[in-house]
Amino acid sequence: MLLDELKNKLKDAMKNSDKTTVLAIRNILEKIKKIQVDTQSELTENEIINIINKYAKQIKDSITQFKQGGRVDLVEKETEELKIIEQFLPAQLSKEEILLIVNKIIDDLNVNDISQMGLIMKTTLEKTQGKADGKLISEIVREQLTK
Repeated sequence: MLLDELKNKLKDAMKNSDKTTVLAIRNILEKIKKIQVDTQSELTENEIINIINKYAKQIKDSITQFKQGGRVDLVEKETEELKIIEQFLPAQLSKEEILLIVNKIIDDLNVNDISQMGLIMKTTLEKTQGKADGKLISEIVREQLTK
């Protein structure tokens, strides 16, 4: 299970005095724990993946802002943390793979206009389950519905 894998990696990182990995994994575990406390339930694998995905997206946004601000030191730090976090995410689908999924969903649901983009997005996000960036899915869906 992913949660066990995170805890084991944390132990290894602590033994090896790898401060960056310890910090990254502790941040993930803290976010998971907070949601478990808020919902008062154990989380599924997919829910944990979604939490890690959301955290990775926050770090990517931070990297973009730090680049714009000329903070190279913080860009490097955040990039290192992102690499560690991405180890716990499923392999991301390519643009071509997402395009095939979106086209199949559009055909299956017989949708042909942009007004039903929400339905296509919801179905695609359910089908890809953390294996694709929502922004990229949105771009592809919009592109397919407006051509």
